[in-house]
Amino acid sequence: MTTLEIDGISVEAKEGTTILKAAQKVGIQIPYFCYHKDMEPYGGCRLCMVEVTENNFTRLQPSCAYPVKNNMVVKTDTERLVKGRKLIAELLLARCPNIDSVINLADSLGVKQSRFSPTDSDCVLCGLCVRVCRDVAKVRAIDFVGRGRNRRPATPFDMPSEDCIGCGSCAFVCPTGAMKMEYENVLRWRKLPGPLRKCRYMRMGFISHKVCANDFQCWTCEVDQRMEDLGTNHPVFMLKEARAKEKETVGGFKMLSDRFYDEGHIWVKRLNGSVRMGIDDFTCQIIGVVHDIKLPPVNSFISQGDPLCIISGNEKTLHLYAPLEGKIVDINPDIIDNPALVSIAPHGRGWILLVEPSDIVQVSKELLSGRSAIEWLRHESHKFYEFIRKETEMALPSNGSIPPDLSRTLKKDIWDKIDKAFFMVRKKRKVRLHSVGHTDPIPKKMNKGN
Repeated sequence: MTTLEIDGISVEAKEGTTILKAAQKVGIQIPYFCYHKDMEPYGGCRLCMVEVTENNFTRLQPSCAYPVKNNMVVKTDTERLVKGRKLIAELLLARCPNIDSVINLADSLGVKQSRFSPTDSDCVLCGLCVRVCRDVAKVRAIDFVGRGRNRRPATPFDMPSEDCIGCGSCAFVCPTGAMKMEYENVLRWRKLPGPLRKCRYMRMGFISHKVCANDFQCWTCEVDQRMEDLGTNHPVFMLKEARAKEKETVGGFKMLSDRFYDEGHIWVKRLNGSVRMGIDDFTCQIIGVVHDIKLPPVNSFISQGDPLCIISGNEKTLHLYAPLEGKIVDINPDIIDNPALVSIAPHGRGWILLVEPSDIVQVSKELLSGRSAIEWLRHESHKFYEFIRKETEMALPSNGSIPPDLSRTLKKDIWDKIDKAFFMVRKKRKVRLHSVGHTDPIPKKMNKGN
């Protein structure tokens, strides 16, 4: 638990809790538009900005994404914050002058009219629909298109999306009623022949097979009613935790949606105020089974770009570098006796380090997740396959699986190029690393002189 002060009130909250949730706990309401309690913070609308004072230094932070810390002082209603929120409310009111939710928000902030020219839109660009489709439903049927005043959520080329499963989660989270994709797809599905009229709960993955015999009038369906009775939230959120643990294959390499990824091929998972780190499937497939690993000692401090670990397998070695700065608080005890776990179960039992980061918010800002992580891994995969083809004239299998002994067959100069091109992107300075199976005692501090 951490103790902080919000508007003069002493508040206790679990480590890793956001300022917004801590404030709500004691009845302090902070306005927001792009936040949803069951999705990762976005911080796009900037309405929830608060003044945070740490170590006698005050700065603005988005309360929906900033975690609480001991002795932190937060102010949610200063003159500067009120002025900024009113400006944002004016901009929203100019964009959506006829939307009740926008009018009510502006009114709650004391804004009756906007000085800016109205555009008569019904979308505030909060991104909730795009994020719930991409990150929760795992469909990616819609995304933002256009720029500036023309930016809007839409399907590719504004054509009916074959990827849409009709779950309605986009309409459910939309604060303005602008999203109508569910209804549009229902009209399209009603024209399909019987075997293709799949129930939306089948499309979501709740049931293995069910063809709709009700002309997609879900409000009269007993299956839909039972799902409604299970909870007050949209059914798609019930699958969120399970889907976060599902591995997605990108360019032949597996990745998990609940992780952040670094370009040096280290994954990071937030655990309250700490982060757990390990190597990704790209690394595992390239080096094969790991038989030795060297790590900094517990209680040492690492900076972004410092050597994080050295792994060895198939007579080859890879150097991996820290994606963030922080204090190492634990080493996975399972890999001490069995380093092979690092490559056999890289996203599970083979995790490497537990780190207490200096600024956990930077994890979300600087590392890759969601669509950006997928696009990066796809590019890395293509880059690696082209590299192997060019350097060795070897054509890797088209199904994306790399031979387990590939690293053993590569010459040293080619392997060094792979190490440098794909894994040394975070290289900063030399730090002495120690094998987790080393018989000598590990020093309490890392030797920075080597």
